[in-house]
Amino acid sequence: MERLAIDVDAVDVDGAPWEKRLSASIDLLFELLKIDSPSGDEGPMADWVTAWIQANCAEARVARMGDSLIAIRGEAPATAIFAHLDTTGFTLGYESRLISIGSPAPEDGTPVREATPNGRRGVVRECEDVWEVADVDGVAAPGTRWVYAAEPFQSGDEIVSPYLDNRGGMWAALNALTRCPSIAVALTTGEEHSGQGAFVCARYLFENYAVDQALISDITWDTEHVHCGKGVAISLRDRMVPRQRFLDRVLSLAEVSGLPFQREIESSGGSDGAYLQRSGFPIDWVFVGAPEKHPHTDHEVVNVRDLRVMADMLVALVEGLSE
Repeated sequence: MERLAIDVDAVDVDGAPWEKRLSASIDLLFELLKIDSPSGDEGPMADWVTAWIQANCAEARVARMGDSLIAIRGEAPATAIFAHLDTTGFTLGYESRLISIGSPAPEDGTPVREATPNGRRGVVRECEDVWEVADVDGVAAPGTRWVYAAEPFQSGDEIVSPYLDNRGGMWAALNALTRCPSIAVALTTGEEHSGQGAFVCARYLFENYAVDQALISDITWDTEHVHCGKGVAISLRDRMVPRQRFLDRVLSLAEVSGLPFQREIESSGGSDGAYLQRSGFPIDWVFVGAPEKHPHTDHEVVNVRDLRVMADMLVALVEGLSE
């Protein structure tokens, strides 16, 4: 895996170590982690984020389509950041069986709860190759939505929580929205399950603003070649292949930024970029995301510095792609 030759602890840009230039507080991330939004039930998150944008970025114009939403700053933004609102989860089926929403990866005994205020709690049990919910405090109705029950916490430079995918990507995108005077941020639904939100937002942005460049703000995986604590990952490909000329431009701007990043190459997996590529609209895209350990479990792990580099990289790329 080729990587930019940067010493993460020694990089100095404009006379200041890169850590001192990093974007601000991650308090917003912990607020986002409090809100449930398994695919198909993103409404509460869309409501909360709309109110947050109105309170913290008053000059942004918000358009909502179902539970997907787009925030626009400037008259003619050149680049959109896509970040999905939804997470994995479960639908409770008959006979206490848990039906996957997306691809959650629980272990036997993982605590779960109903995705409602004061919802019932239980644990996942693996039984004959299916998941069931057991030890429920009361009677759980079939058709209810369930999510991981673990609480987020920070330990040193690491945050441990369910659903950092994609709360981390949302945090970075909202951070960029407050810092870039000309930008579009699309917060999409259904990435974990169908991708409908990316199609809807692509149409709106292309037809109303002629946006034809996108950055995918999402979380990727810590692997043999891409590691937590080494900066943001920029994907050269997953199961989809972005247009090479746009990818080259993004990589060139990333190098100029001086921020630490890793080049990721995968043969599988996907993101909202895959749905953009299938949308029928000529929107170039590149995936930019912090790596995490234990994906789709209730104990995902990301490095705080990686998240902050991710936000700063998005800002640098949006500004560079606007020139």
